Amino acid sequence: WGRNQNGQLGLGTTEDSPVPQKIKAFQGISIKMVAAGAEHTAAISKEGALYGWGWGRYGNLGLGDRNDRLVPEKVSTLNVSQQASKIYL
Repeated sequence: WGRNQNGQLGLGTTEDSPVPQKIKAFQGISIKMVAAGAEHTAAISKEGALYGWGWGRYGNLGLGDRNDRLVPEKVSTLNVSQQASKIYL
C-alpha cells in the first residue's frame, strides 16, 4: 500500500493504494524476501527467482532496459538461490 506513481506496488496500475493488496502476479509463487525502494521493488521467490518492478529509468530493475514495470517481472538472466541472501535498493 502507499504511493504508486511508478507501479512500485505491482498492482498493474499507477494508482495509489490506501490498504494492502495481494499482487496477482505472485499467485502460486512463494516469496522469500522483498525489498522496497521509494519507486521500485524487488523480490526473491523461495525457488530463487528474482523479480523487479516499478521505476526502471536507470536499469535498476535488472531487466535489461530502462522501462517502468507495473507488475513484477522475472529477471531471466539470474537465479539468486545460491548467490544472494539480501537485496539492496
